[in-house]
Amino acid sequence: MIKIKPTIDHAANCPYCQQKLTAQKVLWQGMHTCVESYCKSCQKSLIEDLKVGHAIDKAYQVDLDRNLIFGHEGGKEWLGQPLLESLLKPQVEKINIEKEIFKTSQRVVILNCLDYLYGHSLLKLLNAQRHLDSSPELGLVLIVPKFLRWLVPQGVAEVWTVNLPLNKGKLFYPQINQFIHQECQRFDEIYLSPAYSHPSQFDITRFTRVPKHDFSQPEFRITFIWREDRLWCDKIPFGILRRLKLNRVLLLLQNWKVQRLFKKLKPQTPSAAFTVVGLGKTTTFPPWIEDFRVKQFEASTEQKYCQIYADSRLVIGIHGSNMLLPSSHAGMTIDLMREERWGNFAQDILYQEKDPRLTSFRYRYLPTQTSVTEICTIATNMIKNYFKYHFAMMIDT
Repeated sequence: MIKIKPTIDHAANCPYCQQKLTAQKVLWQGMHTCVESYCKSCQKSLIEDLKVGHAIDKAYQVDLDRNLIFGHEGGKEWLGQPLLESLLKPQVEKINIEKEIFKTSQRVVILNCLDYLYGHSLLKLLNAQRHLDSSPELGLVLIVPKFLRWLVPQGVAEVWTVNLPLNKGKLFYPQINQFIHQECQRFDEIYLSPAYSHPSQFDITRFTRVPKHDFSQPEFRITFIWREDRLWCDKIPFGILRRLKLNRVLLLLQNWKVQRLFKKLKPQTPSAAFTVVGLGKTTTFPPWIEDFRVKQFEASTEQKYCQIYADSRLVIGIHGSNMLLPSSHAGMTIDLMREERWGNFAQDILYQEKDPRLTSFRYRYLPTQTSVTEICTIATNMIKNYFKYHFAMMIDT
């Protein structure tokens, strides 16, 4: 954790003269939590990331007067440059912020979950359990986007819910900065959560209030996680076809693949119900496939989905944040990897298994080029052989 009150525990050097900077005050940009610093030698003011979230290894310094940015080259395009641009163009639009106080505390840790990607926000929120369990002497204050409010676990001191849509998550709203500064006056001592991008210490049921899959149940679901912006069609320029309004062709192809896979699995798994969930209702499915897709997500929808995931012996879907909650509740997971996503391997899976042998059985990563027949073979093996494999691995425990 980083102390930010009564003093700011941050050390950095000036990018021009390499002399130590003086931290002056925290700037709550939104998804970035920054510090305004000053170089006495150069007489320059700089804004720099506090090392939390993705800034733990990709922190940036910006000079607004010269329109310059300094930091890790690897993340400049999606982290550094948007930070600079947002600070140069602050937004005047009013943002609704709701404050809930459950218990008072003079010593707190603030966990900032704002981001421009759903998966990033959710993964930051999962850090809450670490603080609730390891630092009970500190009140936990959560800053969450509205779409995550339903996932806030019991035991937090306060929740500040910001009605900020994902497509505006990179922007700087001075109103949010002012609100947080005003609220921080109430506390004597404040720490900032590291908000790890991929936390390991959490139990998803404390967030969703939905139990995980029960392998002892004889009836179960096999569920495909549908999305319409990243398809089961490898090396096909979906973005171009969408601009040409030809994307329906690929959505029909994806639908056909899902149906074909389920038809092959059906005789192999007679106890299974077949389900499709996700965002987008383009194309239709036959009545024997339960279709729970929606045009827009709401909290009630996601809660219902988590129960469907928990009822699923197996979930299958294209790599992405859409696989986080399914993998955290379902019995097993097949993650279909597009060629350009292998660098993000395992970042969309919330593992429930600690034994590495069982983990390798329950969570499979397959290229999207893998044939439907081969996926069916692998899925059938996973479902039919789970108990046998589990017994073999656990017999000496």
